[in-house]
Amino acid sequence: MYNQIENYMTNVDEVMDLIHKYQYLFKKRDGAKTFYTRYGNASLKQIYHYDMPEELTEAIFKTIPIKWTDRLNYCVNKYEAGDHIPKHKESDGSYWMFKLIFLQSDKPHFKYWDEQDEEHLVEEKPGASFNMHLGTLHAVTEVGQNEKPKYSIVIMQGLDMHQRKVA
Repeated sequence: MYNQIENYMTNVDEVMDLIHKYQYLFKKRDGAKTFYTRYGNASLKQIYHYDMPEELTEAIFKTIPIKWTDRLNYCVNKYEAGDHIPKHKESDGSYWMFKLIFLQSDKPHFKYWDEQDEEHLVEEKPGASFNMHLGTLHAVTEVGQNEKPKYSIVIMQGLDMHQRKVA
């Protein structure tokens, strides 16, 4: 199951305006101590739900078909020049639900590998969600020097998510 659901979020402009308002809240995740996969270290910035202003949380959940609960773990990802996430799979975490929502990207950076190990680059349409199995290998390729920052939202739910602060 690999498909993009367009218009999953219909208020992308509102969410992006708030993200720009709260740029100062992004924290860097870089290297083995904060974000390591078996294929290497990741580099990106994030605003996690526990640091997120209420108006940004409300905007994120305003138009998507997921109801907010305190058992959700969610964050806004920001990738600037040089940032990336190496190949990994969500089933390496302890959660059973994963949603990825694209917000902004100058060019495609999200790729996945299918069951035949074929690589696919996804066109990242603002407001679209990408469906994939939790065990799907995927990555975010390095953002180039002349690109605007890439933004996305990740929503996860799983075991003891309300107690842990990890992605």
